[in-house]
Amino acid sequence: MSQTESSHDAEDQDLRALLRQHRPAAPLPPGFQNAVWRRIEAAEARKAEPGWMESLTAWLLRPRLALTAAIVLVVAGASLGVAQGSRNADDFVKARYLNSVSPPQLRR
Repeated sequence: MSQTESSHDAEDQDLRALLRQHRPAAPLPPGFQNAVWRRIEAAEARKAEPGWMESLTAWLLRPRLALTAAIVLVVAGASLGVAQGSRNADDFVKARYLNSVSPPQLRR
């Protein structure tokens, strides 16, 4: 054992002796321990309650609902893709028509 370890052990023993000598001056109020346990149980109960995100996730992960949610998401994505593609196609057709009627060289 090194010298620093022995000095730490001596300090620990001194600290333990001081802590043993110290006694609280006032007794705890009646029902203190029961109140502490009630607060601990209430805090644990609050932690055990799932939040809205966990509840929604658990609801959506049910097999029947998960399949329905997946189908809805695929249909919504496909619909948005078709709408965006249609918009892009309209813009492309308009640009081609303008170029055929009035070539860019003549518009300057």
